[in-house]
Amino acid sequence: MYPTKEETALWIALNLTQRSVYQVMDEALQRNGLPPLRWYDVLWAIERAEDKGARAFELKDRLLFEQSNLSRLLRRIVSEGLVEESVCENDRRGKVLRISARGRAVREEMWKTYGPLIHDYMSRLPAEMNLKDLTSAIGGLQTRDGH
Repeated sequence: MYPTKEETALWIALNLTQRSVYQVMDEALQRNGLPPLRWYDVLWAIERAEDKGARAFELKDRLLFEQSNLSRLLRRIVSEGLVEESVCENDRRGKVLRISARGRAVREEMWKTYGPLIHDYMSRLPAEMNLKDLTSAIGGLQTRDGH
């Protein structure tokens, strides 16, 4: 079965909007002398892991973007002192990532630009729209098997 015209239109709108808004937000961060939006996403994912930290392979499901170059991005963020690496106790070959105090400060500074932009875009939706239901419905589209 093929999608209806309405389903196709929504699919296109979701994808084009995500790409357009992401670019606007990334440019705003750059204008303010801050790292790219992908850095925020990685820092936030690691920060949410709290003291236990996160392994690189665990970040894939926590990121808001498709990241084929995660290893390279992590090396850069680590070299900037925003994330610290330590040896994994359970697997001495692996590394655990933890956000540094500097990384937390940079992420918080980025949020001062990123957060208001999220609010600006979300406030453009009709006031009567139930964002909780919309979030639930769109979130329900996430699947691992592609069906």
